[in-house]
Amino acid sequence: MSFYSYQYLVEHNNEPNFLFIIGVLILATAIFITSYLYFKNRSDNKYRDLLIIFGLGIFLFIGINYNNYEQQLDINNKTNQTLGLMQSVAKDKKVSKNKLYSNSSSLTEGMLIKAGKDIYRVSFDNNLSSYTLSKANIISSQKIQLIKNRWHNGITIR
Repeated sequence: MSFYSYQYLVEHNNEPNFLFIIGVLILATAIFITSYLYFKNRSDNKYRDLLIIFGLGIFLFIGINYNNYEQQLDINNKTNQTLGLMQSVAKDKKVSKNKLYSNSSSLTEGMLIKAGKDIYRVSFDNNLSSYTLSKANIISSQKIQLIKNRWHNGITIR
């Protein structure tokens, strides 16, 4: 069973989509270069054709990835809700946010929060505006993996 630290969720939530950014930058650079070459050699139609192809390519690339962008925004919103819950638990239980772990990056009924040495099961009302914590115990045969940040594989405890 994996538990993600507060810091891990913050880092993961702020992570931009580098592949999308690199793709757009490459296509934009290609457009600028072919635009320069086209305006320098107006009689050569191959640069005009390349400019049109790269222009359509960037629109197609952005259009295809827009759905991924919307999904990432939804994931970020859910993670922000979980971070808000963890802040509230830290305040209520008087525990540092650095000692909080969650087994889910989105609010789900029955999710577990590890605050210090204690583990709590979270129950929500119908519209996720309030929660109840009840102490939970993990079956001894299950290993708990604490994932502190995205560069660290985690610590396994029993």
